[in-house]
Amino acid sequence: MNIQDRINAFCQLGHHLEIFLQGEQDNATLSYIIENEQYTNAWFTPFFVRHRLQSIATCLREQQLQIWLKNYKKLHNHQPETIGVIMAGNLPLVGFHDFLSVLIVGDSLVAKLSSQDKHLLPTIAQMLIAIEPRFEQQIVFTEEKIGQIDKVISTGGSNSAKYFSYYFKNIPHIIRSHCNSVALLDGTETEKDLEHLADDIFLYFGLGCRSVSKIFVPQNYNFEKLFKAMDKYKPLMEQHHKYLNNLEYQKTMHLINMIPFLDQGLSVVKECPDIASPIAVLHYEYYQDKEQTIKNIFSLGDKLQCAVGNNNVHQRLIPFGKAQYPALNDYANDIDTIAFLLNDE
Repeated sequence: MNIQDRINAFCQLGHHLEIFLQGEQDNATLSYIIENEQYTNAWFTPFFVRHRLQSIATCLREQQLQIWLKNYKKLHNHQPETIGVIMAGNLPLVGFHDFLSVLIVGDSLVAKLSSQDKHLLPTIAQMLIAIEPRFEQQIVFTEEKIGQIDKVISTGGSNSAKYFSYYFKNIPHIIRSHCNSVALLDGTETEKDLEHLADDIFLYFGLGCRSVSKIFVPQNYNFEKLFKAMDKYKPLMEQHHKYLNNLEYQKTMHLINMIPFLDQGLSVVKECPDIASPIAVLHYEYYQDKEQTIKNIFSLGDKLQCAVGNNNVHQRLIPFGKAQYPALNDYANDIDTIAFLLNDE
């Protein structure tokens, strides 16, 4: 396959996903997995699995794929390699971007799936192979140790990152560890802005690197409008026992230890300097100097995945509601996967 063949195949995959999600095409296997994945991993509710599929489908359009790849000069002369990918399982199809990146440059994929997300990607891969059968020889899923490979990409927590950095020290690698996202508010946000921020906080139960785990607010900020906007997730969260168990645990521990917090109803909201927060907890920090706060945010380095806010304030701020809709070049941990695969770093 040449690059255009591969782009065409992924475009068709995106189209099939979109018409499936619109109810215009049936896929019994995918429908079954969407409805039943929650019994394997309770965090993978049908609503969030469908949301993730829609996010992926939206990216798989020819213009977006062409724009993404056009500046990689080595793409057309790339000598195919075998790439091992160790995938996380915190979000549905969290490894899809690596799957796409490896195959779109013409490499072969050997993927070790997380036990928490082992059904969705093989199903998507079968859809891709049905569109373009030549991909079949380039895709391997394994539950064993990854064998002979030329490079490896791994995503996981801080402890696994240390282990994989040592284990794969002798081959080229990307080893990603967990990072977090934040939001900057200044009190001028509209009701719609705050509803979109609620998406950034609650989508996927806040389990992703792109989930907002901390907000920066001006002194004397009035949380009332934000808390009201967050209530849009009540119908979903109040039916989810694992989220509610985490919420009750956090409330109880804060009360027992006499740690002050604001009870939003769906979230424990507390003042804390840390950007990482547990499930069902949202951290906040007051600021006085907005410009200095922006500098502090973007000095967090690899601890920060993205920052949400009004991009009229700063061009690097992602608009409210867009944190969970990354573009193809919004690389995890800000490491360019395509450049790594092409030795073009």
